[in-house]
Amino acid sequence: MSVCVFVLRLLALLHAAACYQSSMSVGSMGGILQLRPAPHPRFLHDHLSVNVSVQLGSTAHLHCCIAGLRDQSVSWYRKVGEEIHLITFGFQTYHNDDRFAMTYEHPHDWRLRIRFVQHRDEGTYQCQVSTHPPLTRTVHMHVVEASMHILDERGVVLREKFYHTGSTIELQCRVANVPTATALQLTWYRGRQRLNYDASRGGVSVKTELRGSVAHSWLRVGNAVKEDSGTYYCNVTHLAATSVTIHVVPEKHPAAIQAVGAVTPYAPLTFIAALTHALTCSHALTHTLPPTPHR
Repeated sequence: MSVCVFVLRLLALLHAAACYQSSMSVGSMGGILQLRPAPHPRFLHDHLSVNVSVQLGSTAHLHCCIAGLRDQSVSWYRKVGEEIHLITFGFQTYHNDDRFAMTYEHPHDWRLRIRFVQHRDEGTYQCQVSTHPPLTRTVHMHVVEASMHILDERGVVLREKFYHTGSTIELQCRVANVPTATALQLTWYRGRQRLNYDASRGGVSVKTELRGSVAHSWLRVGNAVKEDSGTYYCNVTHLAATSVTIHVVPEKHPAAIQAVGAVTPYAPLTFIAALTHALTCSHALTHTLPPTPHR
């Protein structure tokens, strides 16, 4: 056997051993070198199909946590009926909407990010690992829209309200139908000025309660003065806002405001009585006047 042939066979054996070793992990027992298969990729989720709710207008992250990933690729698809549309392959986006992107969160999460979620984004998404056969995890995304209202101390929905000077402005902001209320941040504003306990005005208190899919925030402004009039906003960060117009007036004005346009239950009777009296007088007058002489 020539030297050249021997060298070529030796290189071939070394290459085969290197390829085999790349697919195996090395261990030792009792000083003996052992080869064992490398772990296959697997999902770190309890369920391979899940339902998630996402707030309209928010940023959604659809999670896909994978362990044991080596040279395999991760892709996201959207399933529409029987059709499957590629969204991302690795970090490359193949969707014509730049709101979609693959992002990686250390150490295992290959998540699909959807910014400014819209109603049309609702549907079925699949995370797929390029093993043989492929590993697939399905996420059914539902888009929900929050309802926001500002209520008074009696629980009545407000658009406008009058308060006496010296009274306490009491407003409640209620946010419902949100996926997770505990993730929300509610803030109060009058115009552009944020209202909280350390406001320069003083006498302001804010209490917020976040439970399940409902959030409440109560605003109290003590000893109201004319300068407290204006538009009050309840703002949910990165979500929405709602407002109410507040008027602070001297005590004599609300009665006058309430009287404007008010009709008492006796008004129609008064009008009928006056009309009847006028007709009676007219009838009596025609009978008391002397007859017109005929010529």
